[in-house]
Amino acid sequence: MHGRVKVKTTAEKEEEKRKEREKKLKIYKAATQQVIEKRQNGELDDELLRVTGQILQSNPDYTTMWNIRREVFMVHFEESCKKTGEDGAGELLLTEAALQKNPKSYGAWSHRAWAMETFPGMDWDKELRLCNLFLDQDERNFHCWDYRRFVCGHTEVTADMELAFTMDRIAANFSNYSAWHYRSSLLPNIYPGPRQGTVREDVLLEEYSLVQNATFTDPGDQSAWFYHRWLTGREKPALDFLLFYVSRETCQVIVHFTRQISLADTEITITMNGSLLPLSWQAPCQALCSSLWYSRLPAGSLPGNCTLRAMVKTKDNECASADLSLTRAQQESKATGNIPRNHLFSCELSAARIHVLENELKTCRELHDLEPRNKWPLLTCVLLMRALDGSRFRMDIKRFLVELTAVDPMRRNYYNDLNSKFAAESVIEQLNENDMAADFSGLGLTNMCHTNHLALLHEIDISKNQIKSLLPLGCLLSIRKIVLDDNCVKTCDGLGSLLTLTTLSLRNNKIEDKDCLFVLKTCPSLTELNLEGNPVSESKDYVHSLLPQVNLLDG
Repeated sequence: MHGRVKVKTTAEKEEEKRKEREKKLKIYKAATQQVIEKRQNGELDDELLRVTGQILQSNPDYTTMWNIRREVFMVHFEESCKKTGEDGAGELLLTEAALQKNPKSYGAWSHRAWAMETFPGMDWDKELRLCNLFLDQDERNFHCWDYRRFVCGHTEVTADMELAFTMDRIAANFSNYSAWHYRSSLLPNIYPGPRQGTVREDVLLEEYSLVQNATFTDPGDQSAWFYHRWLTGREKPALDFLLFYVSRETCQVIVHFTRQISLADTEITITMNGSLLPLSWQAPCQALCSSLWYSRLPAGSLPGNCTLRAMVKTKDNECASADLSLTRAQQESKATGNIPRNHLFSCELSAARIHVLENELKTCRELHDLEPRNKWPLLTCVLLMRALDGSRFRMDIKRFLVELTAVDPMRRNYYNDLNSKFAAESVIEQLNENDMAADFSGLGLTNMCHTNHLALLHEIDISKNQIKSLLPLGCLLSIRKIVLDDNCVKTCDGLGSLLTLTTLSLRNNKIEDKDCLFVLKTCPSLTELNLEGNPVSESKDYVHSLLPQVNLLDG
């Protein structure tokens, strides 16, 4: 056996590695302790910079060490009132070494930005070239993309130049999600549309040809499909009233807006005959952000003939108003917005955009024929059909959603909820302005969407669905009767404080816990309750004691 090299066993190698790790850990802990002690003793000196630098080269994600380095430099600045480019170059070298170890270190990128802004004579153009090198290594490094935008803000790089840069990156690799995303943020600034955050239509339509090349090149890549979805998405509506309603009977005022608002940055005021009414606004289910708001009126606060004006104003000075009149003989009055009911959930499209979207739909159908197991063409077809005309394509949309659940079963709940959303939109769009009842029964709904559009309904039938949560029903501010038979309801949460609710049918659901009915105590007008087919229906005595005003139970 003489003359042969001894080969170490696996156990021996592992033992050596373990000892090496322990040795490094001991040195690391000692250095960390040294930094803590020096800082506690106020020894913010060059030695502290040296030790923290060693630690950060080993662990770039130790944020405290980056903060201590900044603290040392701030003390130096105060004492010498001098910032040198040499110190800045040293910090850049340290962060560069840290980023080579971990290119996605939050602390290293943040410290590099601080150094560039803090020290004199920093070369921003060189920094931009460095960003491009990092992106060559990892084009999806969002830390580097964010840092690059920061650097561009200190150079003469224009938004048009950045848009061209995204095009170069996309041309090199269609799967560059970060470049697509950056492009979506640049376009509204370079080619602004009629409203803030929108893109000029001719530019938007040109983008479809770009994204089409990407989707056909690699139909399975999600990056281009998400960008396509952004192109097809509905524009944020201008702030306006969809409903302004007052009632003498319920002493209630209701306002419904085209988009959600928060009282933290938006003011809602009501004047009657020119005088401001002192109102306290609430959103259904105590939401902090909502498109639907209501307030109680003091009894007798609407005497005789009244002229009322509602105004809403955001902190950005975006305003809208609505007016209505209430005669002495009227118990209620309302004013509705100018948006047609068939455009409540879609924007009105120009002829040019319709033409492009129809071509896109045709293309996606062809791609689906080529790759029937690819979810992206299927989902995009659904979204395009909904954008073009949900009513005309209703059956196709339903069929495609069924296909999607088979092709992509892990997201079947999402597709079921999407089907519920479209089905609810279809019913709401077909309601007349003065309809007091709506039928959502047997639509296969897994949730209730857009109930903020149903604030004035008196009766609603949601039976024979798969509803689990009743929280969206808190928007039914004028409801008298709710039918929820044959669903999957386990609790009544969401029905609290429905002041006008008189009849509630929950036959054949899954309510087991008696406490799940407790919220109904806040419905003072409730007189009819049907719990037949629920496990809790056996506790009739408890229900009677909880809701003594109920005179019909399981009948």
